[in-house]
Amino acid sequence: MDIGASPALHPPASVADARPATEVYYGGPDQAPGALRDLLKARVDAAPPGSEITWATYYFRDQDLAESLVAAQKRGVRVRIRVEGSPRRGKANDAVIDTLRSGLGDGLRLHRSWFGAAHLHSKVYAFSGPSPEVLIGSFNPSGDASPDPKLLADIGDQDRGENLLVGFRDPDAVRALRRQADRLWQGKGGRFGRRENRPVKLEEVRLYYYPRLRPGVVERRIARLGPGDRVQAAISHMDEGPFAHELAEAATRGADVELVVHDTKRRVPNGVVRELDRAGASVRRYCNAEGLPMHAKFVLIDRGGERSAWFGSLNYNVTSRFLNKEILARSTDAAVIDDLEARFRAISETADRQGEACGGKAQAAATASDKP
Repeated sequence: MDIGASPALHPPASVADARPATEVYYGGPDQAPGALRDLLKARVDAAPPGSEITWATYYFRDQDLAESLVAAQKRGVRVRIRVEGSPRRGKANDAVIDTLRSGLGDGLRLHRSWFGAAHLHSKVYAFSGPSPEVLIGSFNPSGDASPDPKLLADIGDQDRGENLLVGFRDPDAVRALRRQADRLWQGKGGRFGRRENRPVKLEEVRLYYYPRLRPGVVERRIARLGPGDRVQAAISHMDEGPFAHELAEAATRGADVELVVHDTKRRVPNGVVRELDRAGASVRRYCNAEGLPMHAKFVLIDRGGERSAWFGSLNYNVTSRFLNKEILARSTDAAVIDDLEARFRAISETADRQGEACGGKAQAAATASDKP
């Protein structure tokens, strides 16, 4: 799993059996522009008649990708898409919604919550064929061939910024995630639901669905850390809540805590950075001279030599913790952990290298993300 590899170089479906059961794909300044949306488009275009595509996502503005989904349905693929109907930037999805409504009919469903507080923030892309695969992570297909510069500055250019998708091809993982994608499409689930509160336990991965009664899944692991243990995390959103507090406490106890966070105070307030700094944690703000977002969300934990990786759509703030529909995965797959650790080092080095070039721009930037 080479972090520098473009998704376009991945083998065709005919040799899918030779590929790993879990594979990480990246977007970022060092990748081809649109690498992750191209990955999704390639999967859509390869879907054969009689197969199924089920997606749930927050922002969806990519007209070309929407048209590929419509074309897939016309050739006999069952296509079901659920999109957030009231994102923070209210009309951002409207053009694609019109395209999908016209082309998919009842296959398109919109998520709308009371008072616009609880959002569909999951990013899950499920394919039944030609080789079953489900991808989850931080990437929204929010770009477009005719970009709106003000809107792009507001939500961030996710086609070029730091992002990731993790593809699962293990049959048990695919089955579980396709079931969850189907439930999201149907609008099922809630804080008191049995499925949301019981993790899916597989051989090398556990899946946690939100909203849930006990949302502090990662926090409980961090609370056990002490001298000699380690946390490395790329975090796009983090408030002054339990996650930041447990990281600070772990650093105080002697754990090595190293973070790269987004450069804007809206996503990660300065108070959070100050608390972690006082506790002895290392926190870098990721700055890009072009204003590209650091939208990745993953945490690596090493406790006494037992390593785990945590990734998905979950932001470490109150909205994701208590209200949104989210997917969080915990992997103990050594190859996945090594891959994410290499990516963390690359993001860290970029943050170090570009920090001075950005000057005060990073702290003053007022761009917003897909934070609901």
